[in-house]
Amino acid sequence: MTISSRGAAVKIVLAIVITGCSRKSTDTFDLPETAKNRTIDNIISIEFSKKAYHFSLAEVSKGITIDYTIRVKQDIYNAIPRPQDDGFVSGPGPGGLFPFEKISGNGQSYSLRDLGLGPQNEKPSRTIKKGVYAISFEWEGHNWTGPSDFDNPKGDPFPPGRYILTVRIVGEVETVKRKKPYDIANSVEVILVP
Repeated sequence: MTISSRGAAVKIVLAIVITGCSRKSTDTFDLPETAKNRTIDNIISIEFSKKAYHFSLAEVSKGITIDYTIRVKQDIYNAIPRPQDDGFVSGPGPGGLFPFEKISGNGQSYSLRDLGLGPQNEKPSRTIKKGVYAISFEWEGHNWTGPSDFDNPKGDPFPPGRYILTVRIVGEVETVKRKKPYDIANSVEVILVP
């Protein structure tokens, strides 16, 4: 059986057309048609149930919990959430995102920034599913940057004062042209009294 050059050209053009039709556009985060003008900041939000939290130093020393939610208003395809600790070794939280929590102010700071070294594997793109994900920030009132590789001890307790708890999620969304970064954060005041 012989194929003429014209027949081969038709088959190649047909293959290109079929391949082109099956590829999804990701320029707008692969969102449904009704949401193509939305940005990712309008699709993902971090929400606290209060405008401020008040605790005594005694309460904090026993351990406190501040609940918050990450709300994803619709599926986001081709997302690459990124860990934010120094070694990029933290695991994903609910929904596959990597929330990073930090409380600071008045020269004090607590976060799990240093979890030690580990494999820095490229995180594959994934779908972040629509949903409301409940998460809790737990803290015993000390300065600390995390355990590191050497069991870094916790520092001094925070003194009374006003502090800011910030939760941030970062990453990228793969599009046809490039990877578009996202950085979403929300903060709440935490007031410590004697």
